[in-house]
Formats: sequence, C-alpha cells, structure tokens
Amino acid sequence: MSAHESFLLGRPGGRRATLSFIVATGYVCDGRTLADARFDGSDFTGTSFAGADLSRASLYCANLTRCDFRGARLQRCDLRGATFAGATLVGANLDQADMRAAVLWASDSLRGMRRVGARGEALDGEPQAGGGVAHGVDFSNCSLQGARMREANLKNADFSGANLANADLQGAKLEGVRLRGAILTGMDVSRLNLSPAALKDCVLDPTKEAVARVAHIRSELDRSHDWITTGGSPAHLEGFDLRPAAELFRERLLAGLQASEAIAVGVDFSNAKLQGANFDGADLRGAHFTGADLRGASFVGANLAHASLGGIETGELELRPGLRLPTRFDGANLVGTMLTPPDAAPPPPAASEGPTAVG
Repeated sequence: MSAHESFLLGRPGGRRATLSFIVATGYVCDGRTLADARFDGSDFTGTSFAGADLSRASLYCANLTRCDFRGARLQRCDLRGATFAGATLVGANLDQADMRAAVLWASDSLRGMRRVGARGEALDGEPQAGGGVAHGVDFSNCSLQGARMREANLKNADFSGANLANADLQGAKLEGVRLRGAILTGMDVSRLNLSPAALKDCVLDPTKEAVARVAHIRSELDRSHDWITTGGSPAHLEGFDLRPAAELFRERLLAGLQASEAIAVGVDFSNAKLQGANFDGADLRGAHFTGADLRGASFVGANLAHASLGGIETGELELRPGLRLPTRFDGANLVGTMLTPPDAAPPPPAASEGPTAVG
C-alpha cells in the first residue's frame, strides 16, 4: 500500500497495488490513499478504511464483512459481487460505484478457471439470500449518485439521508429497506415496489408546481441584486424548492437571502455573495458553495451532507460598529464536507506494520 501511494505521487520505487485474492483481515487503513488499486477477490474482513480514498479501485467480489468505510471515498469503485455483511459506510461517497451482483472466477493451474464466489454467496462459501450486497448494511448519509445496484441484495439496508439520485435499483431486493429522508430523484420510484410509507419523507423529483415557480425565483434574485445596489429588501425564498432554478444562483449578489427550510439539493451557489444569508433547516445536500462568501450566514440545522465548501469565506460579518454576525453551523449535518466534525470518522493512525498479509 505504501508503494501504491508513492506510485500515485510519482515517487521513485512506487508501483500500483495489484493484490488480488489476498487475505488481509483486521488491518487499519484509515486515511490511506488507495485510488485505482486492485483488490479483486480479496478478504478484508474487519479491516478499517475510515476516511480512505478508494476512488476507482477494484474490489470485485471482495469480502468486506464488518469493514469500516465511514467517510471513505469510493467514487466509481468496482464493488460488483462484494460482501458487505455488518459493514459500515456512513457518510461514504459511492457516486457512480458499481455494486451489481457478480460471479468471481479464478485461475487454477491444475483445473483451469474455477468459481470461487458467486452471486448469492459470500466468499467463504456460506450461503446468503439474494445478490451481491449483504443484509442490513448501513448506507446512511452516503452519496450514491448514479450508483449501479441492479439485482443487488439490499434487504434491511439503511439508506436514511442517502443521496440516491439517478441510481440504478432495477431488480434490487428492497425488503425492509429504510429510506427516511433519502434522495430518490432521477428514477421511476413506482417500479421499486415500495409502499407509500417506505417513501415517506423522501426527496423526489420536483413537482410541476415547483417547476412553474422558476420565474418567481428569478424575479426574487433580480430584486435581491437591486436591494444590494439601490435599496429595498433581500430575496425571500423560504420553503421553496430551488432545484428547478439550480443554475440561477451561481456568482449572484445574494446578501441577506432568506432560504430557510428550502429544498436546495445540488443547487450551485458557487462564488455567490451570501453574506448574512439564512439557510436554517434547509436541505443543501450536494450543493455547491465553492468560493462563496458566507460571512454571517446561518446554516442552523441545515443538511449539508457532501456539499462542496472549498474556498468559502466564513467568519463574522460586521453590520455596524460593535455588531458582528458570525457564520453559524449549529446542528448542521456536515458529513462528507470539509467542515466534518473530527469525531465523524477515526483519524488516520500512526504508521505501523500491522498484521502480515498472506496470499
């Protein structure tokens, strides 16, 4: 793994990790950079990858039983046929990951190709009902945009607060799945065979009424600009669904914007002037605030999971001498952001050799 990290940095002696079919259980790999590594068919039972970068890595049919992936980066990771029994993926980013069921084959010098793991089985041969993802896995607050989970076994999985926009769940086993607050946009939820109760509190595609209010939102934003330059009042969009107008906020003068309780999933506020704005209780999952001026803005109780907050300006906003307004994130969900609380995932450990891996 150390050699792989050197390879990614272009250091002498570096080499890509190609460690298929290894047994490396109980390791601590928190915070390691393992992007593009190959671990096909390997057994990582009980290993911790909290905060690690496994982007585009191949864990095809790997045994990830009881692994800790809290806050890990698994974008575009090949997880087909992987076993996740008892694993924790809270707050992980699995955008465009491939989690479909699969069959694993290995080369055998005596018998040619042989099957070592299959859809519906764990790699140790113990049977599991259904497909590649094991029962009861915790995906709460994960980003799973565009993830491919066709025919995967998601029985009793917890997707509370997860972003499943444009995910492929065709044929997936969803018995007992928990979706409270999940984002299910870009998919035909009627084909998921879920009860209305299971879909309660989920964020679905914008309604026709929300789309029809785009002109009003544009008018409010224009008025906000006039308020800043000539006087008046800030834009009032409390409780609005801002997603149909997602591209109208970028680089705008929006000081004092009132958007409490708004639905702003994925909305682009990049480089906007949002001094003193109020986003209390708003749903801002996956929103873009890169380069925005957020001095004095309030995000009390807002959901900012996996929002982009790079290069933001925060701190106190001086309204007049002696009166300063701080930027507030009290009670906000900051999982997957640069402002994630330090206790959200274990910090990287001190360097150690760990257990010896065997092939």
